[in-house]
Amino acid sequence: MTPAVPTPDLAARTLQLVDVASESWQEADAMELVRSLLPGEALYDDGEVILWGDATAPVVLAGHVDTIPAQGNLPGRIEDGAVHGVGASDMKGGVAVMLELALAGAPARYAFFTREEVPVDESPLPALFESGLLEGTRLAVVLEPTDCILHAGCLGNLQARVDFHGESAHSARPWTGRNAIHELVRGLAGLVELEPLDVELDGLIYREVVSAVRVSGGIAANVVPALASAELNFRFAPGRTRAEAEARLRELVPHGKLIVLSNSPSAPPSLTNPLAQRLRELVPEVAPKQAWTPVAQFAEQGIDAINYGPGATAYAHRVDEQIPVANLHTAYDTLARFLS
Repeated sequence: MTPAVPTPDLAARTLQLVDVASESWQEADAMELVRSLLPGEALYDDGEVILWGDATAPVVLAGHVDTIPAQGNLPGRIEDGAVHGVGASDMKGGVAVMLELALAGAPARYAFFTREEVPVDESPLPALFESGLLEGTRLAVVLEPTDCILHAGCLGNLQARVDFHGESAHSARPWTGRNAIHELVRGLAGLVELEPLDVELDGLIYREVVSAVRVSGGIAANVVPALASAELNFRFAPGRTRAEAEARLRELVPHGKLIVLSNSPSAPPSLTNPLAQRLRELVPEVAPKQAWTPVAQFAEQGIDAINYGPGATAYAHRVDEQIPVANLHTAYDTLARFLS
């Protein structure tokens, strides 16, 4: 573990976090680093979520410490005005800003958590919600990568598998069976022709899209396959519930057997929230979040939430992942003014 760094060196703090490997399910060292840096007792700490700060503060700052697997981009480095390395943008830069704000005494509740880069069913946040320690929260700010502008709401994320069944036969006599791959091709025809659906909320355009992201089928070159499957990813707009999203996907593939693998909710923009409006005075540029983030989990609990963080969206999850040092300072200064 790299040595402690003094505040408020945001680049060095980000690099310190980057250099502690924390792929999803392997975040213990990163959480221990966070724990060691925060002074005094946490409000809540179950090993997977640390809640620290002013128990009555109306704002919660939230960020995850886990990353996707490294792609040869560990250890990190500071070069050409940016911090490079796995998780630099998504979202250890945001976590570094949170830590420095906490150490500076900015009044908020700070939630650091694990297992965000995995299906929502694996999230540790429900235990925090059940604790009651977020009562009185008027706005949650999730420091996901947004290039230092506001990203309002988020898309839902439904992952499913659709199975097409046939009857095996010798490939020299295919008419004696039924080819499951051919059934799959016919069954996905409507989805292939589907255009993105633009949904407008609070003046923002969210795009609903469905993609086939993985296909499998067949056991040998001389066998007509009896089973073929496709994995589908449906990014659905705010305003559509999880149940409605499942129903819509079944409409699009009516002839296969649909099995839902995970279903993460969408979140509304929450731009009419008074604190969100105050943040907009400091950050006037707003875009729809064309992705899923934990703002949806806060929204399901009746807590208005918005995305704002220093990460560079264009570099998230890339082998050359990096975050401009200038973004770190912009986010820190903006949130310090917002919380003051």
